Amino acid sequence: MRDAFAEAMARILARAGGPGRIIAALSGGIDSVVLLHLLSRWRAGRKGGPEIIAAHLDHGWRGEAAREDREFSRRLAEGLAFAFAGREAGAAGAAGPGREEAGRRLRLLFFADLAGADGAIALTGHQADDQIETILLQLRRGAHRRGLAGMDEFTRLAVPPGRTIEVGRPLLGFRRAEIAAYARKERLEWREDASNRDPAFARNRIRNRTLPILEALLPGFGSRLLVRAARLAREEAELAGQGRELAGRLAREEAGGRFFRLPEAAFRRPEALVYALRLVLEEETALRLPNRRTLAGLFRLAEAGKPGESLNLPGRFRAVREPEGIFFSPPAEAAPPRPEGIILPDPPFSLPVSGLAVTAEWLPSPGRPPEADARNPEAEWFDPAALRWPLRLRPPRPGERFRPLGAPGSRKIQDILVDLKIPRSRRRLPLVLADREGAVWLWPCRLAERVKLAGPLAQALRVEIRAGKAAR
Repeated sequence: MRDAFAEAMARILARAGGPGRIIAALSGGIDSVVLLHLLSRWRAGRKGGPEIIAAHLDHGWRGEAAREDREFSRRLAEGLAFAFAGREAGAAGAAGPGREEAGRRLRLLFFADLAGADGAIALTGHQADDQIETILLQLRRGAHRRGLAGMDEFTRLAVPPGRTIEVGRPLLGFRRAEIAAYARKERLEWREDASNRDPAFARNRIRNRTLPILEALLPGFGSRLLVRAARLAREEAELAGQGRELAGRLAREEAGGRFFRLPEAAFRRPEALVYALRLVLEEETALRLPNRRTLAGLFRLAEAGKPGESLNLPGRFRAVREPEGIFFSPPAEAAPPRPEGIILPDPPFSLPVSGLAVTAEWLPSPGRPPEADARNPEAEWFDPAALRWPLRLRPPRPGERFRPLGAPGSRKIQDILVDLKIPRSRRRLPLVLADREGAVWLWPCRLAERVKLAGPLAQALRVEIRAGKAAR
């Protein structure tokens, strides 16, 4: 088992790019105890290597039993010469099924806080029987191929707001019986969590009721399911790569959401198109594993939807069919600024304004906007000498005129929007970034000619106004 564990660690750390810190999740249960013990053996055979921290989270659900779990975990970590980090999270939610997801979010936040800005990976004690249970749970909710492929040995998970944590599962290739045999052989002690027998949780019902029946009726069911899941995972990885490539070419951020262009050629690879649409959907809504019904509705909208037709998505997002593609529209949660607008502070600053995330910073002038910002409609660069302070963020005024970059003269903003062929579904915005002389940026469409970067400058002002993901 130690050799197979070492091979799994090598794969995980290679995919993580050689992190300088490992955060080992330690609940005190048998899986996490075996994980920590194997990590101690793995470390003993290496010179140097990443720092290892045993991380224990008290969710605030189990009173005195949880405090005993924490003390047990602390003693175990110290006995194996690992650093120990504990956190009391308070009650993550009322007892019941919703508590599992609340606990998951708290754990990821804990891991991300321990990771900090340094390269770090969190390791969990998920094993093959957890994988079987996860696949059956996904089957129950009608997940697409990725859900039925189960957990990956290595993954990056979102930690709102705006962070990610890399997670490795080096025990995923071992069955529960193998882990128990290892624990007995090494004479390890662990804690039993009584909530693992609570039938209020769907995972417990599958573990304690459904799986024993399936194994009795279909001997070897679990092993065959794992083989099938591994095959699906390989197919998933290939199709996800195709979808990522397609989304990179066809999707762009626009008007606070995402526009996905749909040329006729996109439908020649329907499965890759589904994966590309799913990728955009997940990135825009932060939805994990959208179910088959949502994906089928989205593909039908792409394939046969008429302009103006829309599909409601989780989180009050909408997908709107337009003549040339689909616009993923964020929820209209925040009212636009008042007609007089909001005066912004002197740069540098980063602050929320009317549901947007506005950042302004002084940077060495690049002469012209870098390629990444040239493709990003939510960022612009300004010649500070051309600005007449202060800056103000406001809606366009009736009849207001604006001279876009490269244009021979000024025109009404409304006429500019018509010429840009921006459909009404994307006209919840724009806004205007203005100085004392008028509009300097018709966001997120055009920069004003009079404030463009021109010639060598010691400093330039970069402003980014983010909607959608950044403002949620």
